[in-house]
Amino acid sequence: MYRFGRLLTSALLRIGAAAALAGCTVTPPKPAPTPPERVWQPAGPERGRVVALHGFGDHKGAFEGLGRRLAEQGFRVLAFDQRGFGEQRDRLFWPGTEALVAQAREVVRRERARSPQLPVVLLGESMGGAVALLAASGPGAVPVDGLVLVAPAVWGGDSLPSLYRATMRMLADLVPWLRVSGRGLPVRPAEDLEVVRAIARDPLYLHEPRADAVAGLLALMDAAQAAGPALAVRTLLLVPGRDDIVPTRVQLAFAGTIAAPDCRLLLYPEARHLMLRDHGRERVWHDLSAWLEHAPPPSGLARPCRQQDATPAPETTLPTAR
Repeated sequence: MYRFGRLLTSALLRIGAAAALAGCTVTPPKPAPTPPERVWQPAGPERGRVVALHGFGDHKGAFEGLGRRLAEQGFRVLAFDQRGFGEQRDRLFWPGTEALVAQAREVVRRERARSPQLPVVLLGESMGGAVALLAASGPGAVPVDGLVLVAPAVWGGDSLPSLYRATMRMLADLVPWLRVSGRGLPVRPAEDLEVVRAIARDPLYLHEPRADAVAGLLALMDAAQAAGPALAVRTLLLVPGRDDIVPTRVQLAFAGTIAAPDCRLLLYPEARHLMLRDHGRERVWHDLSAWLEHAPPPSGLARPCRQQDATPAPETTLPTAR
């Protein structure tokens, strides 16, 4: 709670300045019909397609390393800037859960229409995992041949402190434009300092989201956490054992709710939140590649999602931007 107090104090100290702008309203720009995207195309024949959804604050460039690796193995990878992030026209503005899910479903349908004979897999990291979950489950689920969830943002329901939830809702209602920063919090998204520094220098990364965007993320996580029982598609869940952004224990608890009969979980004990870019990423990439080819992950860490083992409970902070 000490960490939360620091974040809350920082936010409240800035309300006075923000309140001076209370009379100013800004209408979000209309997004482009096709989102800004990045494609990693195989040099030879395609074996399948992967649509990748980035995390909160991030953008399509987050999949640079993984995209190149999968393309070398024959998989076309398409990543795009989700509404409100990256190079989207409505950057900074939270579009809402329905808009994010609708956009993901549209991109998947477009990819499938281009080559109907090829399998299409939907991959989501952190916030992107929450969006992917909702896009691939429920009555309006988009048909995919597989779902990959990387450190998914499923920190909702009773697992999220009620005081934090109430405070962010209040800020979103009173001063939605207030910029919230996680600077100063002892959060470690990656062990590799070069990865952390690259994010800090990245002009497309959203370092200080609006208060209403953080509140919107909480609502998205609530919906994603509740989606496990509605998930029927073949699923791979990649969980970092030292995640202090989306607690490892929360991700593992969510795994036990997934109804899909073919669901495999891999827990990497030393990994942190940005496991696709951090030290040890090669191991994760190899496991993911094997799963795409319907082969056993070479790390030997795979187990059924509903299998409950003793799990680590790392110290965690509260969500700001990821």
